[in-house]
Parts: sequence; structure tokens; C-alpha cells
Amino acid sequence: MYETIEDIHVDFTNYYHEHYQEMYYVAKQIVHNHYSAEDVVQEAYIKAYRNYNHLIEKSKCRAWLRTIVIRTAIDYYRKQNRYDILSVEEGTEIGQVLHCPNSSVQEKIYWQLEFEKVLAKIETLPKSMQSVLKIKMVTDENDQYIADQLDISLSAVKTRLHRARKLLKTEIETINR
Repeated sequence: MYETIEDIHVDFTNYYHEHYQEMYYVAKQIVHNHYSAEDVVQEAYIKAYRNYNHLIEKSKCRAWLRTIVIRTAIDYYRKQNRYDILSVEEGTEIGQVLHCPNSSVQEKIYWQLEFEKVLAKIETLPKSMQSVLKIKMVTDENDQYIADQLDISLSAVKTRLHRARKLLKTEIETINR
């Protein structure tokens, strides 16, 4: 194996330079941003460096490193997209509640009005869809919780949420035309 820590460092540094571009490409395919991909690769290499001595088969180092990059990128992507909502329509489509930014009174009023428009459109949906969608928006609970609250099956909740979002999306698209 290796004689000293410096030998590990030199080996890993060579490996870093040899595979950086490939790992960057893998990360960018997941996070879709140049700077985020660089951050992901750097974080993945730090994780790999810390655990490099645990790698038994050095011939599988590339696959091992690629797995670390993929998992780190997925974690990063999930963390970054947890609260991002680009528009009222997209937020409603994926079932997220609108979050009001803290920047100005005008923006708060705008978001409140948009939220009220969405709520008004929800009132036009069939009652079965309304109840499921309202619980999802207010509590942000998982589908099983909603099924238990309404005493319906999990598949019924998923179907009603999907149909409600689809109807809501078309309604909002007609308003914005």
C-alpha cells in the first residue's frame, strides 16, 4: 500500500486532476449550474479524500468517486430546490404553498393577492378535490396523512391531487392569457 500520508496525498491529487472534468460533468448534469457543479465536485472530493484509505480496490476508485459525486449532487439539488418556487402556476402544479418574500410591502401584497386567486380557483374545483388540495396546501403533510384524515385510500389521494393540480393549472393559464 502506501508508505506515508504524503503518498496518499500525491496519489489522490493525481487522481483529482485526472478525473476532475468527468466528475464536473456528472455533477452539472444533476444540478444544472456551473458554480453549483464546482461546489458539488469540491465537496465530493473532500468526502472522498477523507475516506480514501477505506477504499480497498484502487481499481474501482473512479466508480467509487463517481458515486460520491452523484450522491453529493443529488443532496445538493434537493437542498437547493426545497423552497424554490418560480411562479404561482408552477408552485400550484407541484403542490407547494407560496412563500411570501420579506423584501417589500408591495411584494407581500402581490403574493397575497396571487395566493387569494389560487384559493378562489380551488373553490371552483369539485369538493373531493378541494378537500385533498386544501389539506395538502395548509398542512404540507404527506399523502398518507391526508388519506388517514379523509378516510380514503392513498391512491385516491394521489389521483385527486393530480387531477386537482391539472385543473388548477389550466384555470390559472386561462386567467393569465
